[in-house]
Amino acid sequence: MKTVLFITWGCFGQQDMIQAFYKLHYKIATFPLKDRGYPEDKEQYLSDLKYHIKQSKADFVFSFNFFPIIAQACWEEKCKYFSWIYDSPHSNIFYPQILYETNSVFTFDSYTLNYLRNKGAETVHYAPLAANPQRMRSLPISKSDQETYGTEISFIGSLYNEEHNFFERLCSKADAYTIGYLQALVMAQTDIYGCDLIEKCLTKDISALIDQYMPYNIPEGYLAPASHIYANYYLARKVTSAERILLLELLSESFETHFYTLNEHASVGKAINKGIADYSTVMPKVMRCSKININATLKSIHTGIPLRAMDIMGCGGFLLTNFQEDFFQHFEPDVDFVYYTSFEEMLDKAGYYLSHDEERNRISQSALEKMTQEHTFEVRLNEMLSIVM
Repeated sequence: MKTVLFITWGCFGQQDMIQAFYKLHYKIATFPLKDRGYPEDKEQYLSDLKYHIKQSKADFVFSFNFFPIIAQACWEEKCKYFSWIYDSPHSNIFYPQILYETNSVFTFDSYTLNYLRNKGAETVHYAPLAANPQRMRSLPISKSDQETYGTEISFIGSLYNEEHNFFERLCSKADAYTIGYLQALVMAQTDIYGCDLIEKCLTKDISALIDQYMPYNIPEGYLAPASHIYANYYLARKVTSAERILLLELLSESFETHFYTLNEHASVGKAINKGIADYSTVMPKVMRCSKININATLKSIHTGIPLRAMDIMGCGGFLLTNFQEDFFQHFEPDVDFVYYTSFEEMLDKAGYYLSHDEERNRISQSALEKMTQEHTFEVRLNEMLSIVM
């Protein structure tokens, strides 16, 4: 029986992945991530981790997301490090440790794969995310749940409109020209899908100005320029915030619309803020009780299928999503999901499918069947292990 040393932290899907390893007859040892992967006492953490790798006789170490310090420990112990990225942006994947030959790193965004491969990172592979339909469908839906979570339209996700976010902090320090340029860029990118304007429009002069007001210290050997960080951390979230707020305002003018977000006091149009939806206990019920579930992808996910979309389809919900290129590798539009390329198209399709119950239910059922057959954690783990081992 092979052993995996599983790095534990507060990530989505942890128990689903552990269950998948057990189903494939792996023995599991665990070791906690510390300080988000950047412990103050780095040498002590490295020593402890290397000790656990040896003591557990691990065939490989696994973590959701990639952590340079884990890669370093595995490289020093000549142990395989298998990681699966589900966050984007995820700056860790541009650290030089990504190049260690002991790594097998899987990203759900094919754009990121191509970007890193062009930087010489042959250790990186593509693997879409997964869901656990059995767990999500096993939650009973009571009459009270229907009354609480039932609605025409629902959206679950951050609005990225907190005062402490990168863009607002930058604008509080920058000059009028820089603020104006960046605000115009945000407006231009909003409601444009399949074409990334942000990084292309961050000229050397603008990047230098951002660096002057709010610098990002690029580590030695980092595989991405500062403009990539500014585009995907500072600006992508602002574009996403503007898009999601406008989306909710437009939808709520015509349809009963609920949204679930970390900011329980946020007010958007006529949409009803339902607060936080617990990932394991509430979110699946919301997705199953809503007639239409909206996905508006964070702009730093360039082509990938977000976890939210996989969860919607995996619990049998109806998915109406913005255009994302990677969907078309795995799912069929208007058969498994429906996509829009503008706000106008989103509103038209929302209205159409709310008035065509049979078609809507057929699509959600098709998605559920495909997820159950092709996109479970066990299926995906088998696919990735064929590369790792």
